[in-house]
Amino acid sequence: FVSYQFASHSIDYCCSRCLERKMNCCCIQCVRTQEVAIVEDLGQFKTLLEPGFNCVLYPITNVAGTLSLRIQQLDVICETKTKDNVFIQVAVAVQFRVLLENAYDAFYRLSDPRGQIQSYVFDVVRSTVPQLELDEAFASKAKIAQDVLAQLQEVMRVRNLCFFLSN
Repeated sequence: FVSYQFASHSIDYCCSRCLERKMNCCCIQCVRTQEVAIVEDLGQFKTLLEPGFNCVLYPITNVAGTLSLRIQQLDVICETKTKDNVFIQVAVAVQFRVLLENAYDAFYRLSDPRGQIQSYVFDVVRSTVPQLELDEAFASKAKIAQDVLAQLQEVMRVRNLCFFLSN
């Protein structure tokens, strides 16, 4: 099998010929542990395949891609200015995972989840840190992390991702 990685999911192809054509010619699909496969029937969502050995009726039905259900980490470094005009770089580690019951939404409604998460982190950090002086910014690491978590949980609740606070 040849694996092709997208920003939010990956597809395993049975051979390099299928990789070039971006299609899979196998009726037998193996889904890895902690992954879910998205099955389409003539281009329309049909079902989710759970981990293990699965059969699909190719060419009518095919696996459009897979989503990882594991916890993933996105490291974001944001440069911003404090209240006393000092530029600092704030590193934020965001941990998230796709919930199984929301795999459809995560696959079809989010085009670039990592980019969207990064954008929200930038917004929160750039609105929080400029209100603090340098010493306060270092002392309030937990407050900044809580603000980022609260913002991500609020906006991404609709997009069906689960977030964790990284210490």
